[in-house]
Amino acid sequence: RLNIPQDKFILFTVRNLVARMGLKNLIIALGSIVKNISYVYLVLGGDGPLKNELITLTRSLRIQDHIKFAGFIPEKDLADYYRMADLFVLPTRELEGFGLVTLEAMASGVPVLGTPVGGTKEILGAFDKKFLFKDTDPDSMGTLMLETCKSIKETPRLWKEVSLKCRKFVEDNYSWDKNVDTLEKLFKTQFKQ
Repeated sequence: RLNIPQDKFILFTVRNLVARMGLKNLIIALGSIVKNISYVYLVLGGDGPLKNELITLTRSLRIQDHIKFAGFIPEKDLADYYRMADLFVLPTRELEGFGLVTLEAMASGVPVLGTPVGGTKEILGAFDKKFLFKDTDPDSMGTLMLETCKSIKETPRLWKEVSLKCRKFVEDNYSWDKNVDTLEKLFKTQFKQ
């Protein structure tokens, strides 16, 4: 239904197509990955002013057969995109707030690789630091993405284990019930007479 190749290892990201999101670095990293493994395919959701520049970069790296620009993805369709993904990538270069997409992907059972920027560092650092890129550089992103793709592809049970851990981590740490309880305790402590 989403017109995504079913025989590929699917990387997914959804971002506004602006410079701070690090999408150029992600595409450059993808270029180095496909030289080593041809079964990787990136689905890039989102729209913005960098769209044409990113498409041109993809063509200049000759990786247009390994990427789909999905455009804006409506909220009602996001769950389907998370379900089709083997790995979610958050390549943010700067100014990442809380990183709700990180939690959405993990809650969907999709492992996340992310740059050590803003809330992503906090979330993935608490989950497992091995899912954090060393920095925002395309080389370090490409290295970890390649290692992770190979590992998951060669050991499918590993993906299943990590998938379950992702879901449990979000349930244990970011559920509405847990956060409401924490907020209520904070208010009770702060406004105790």
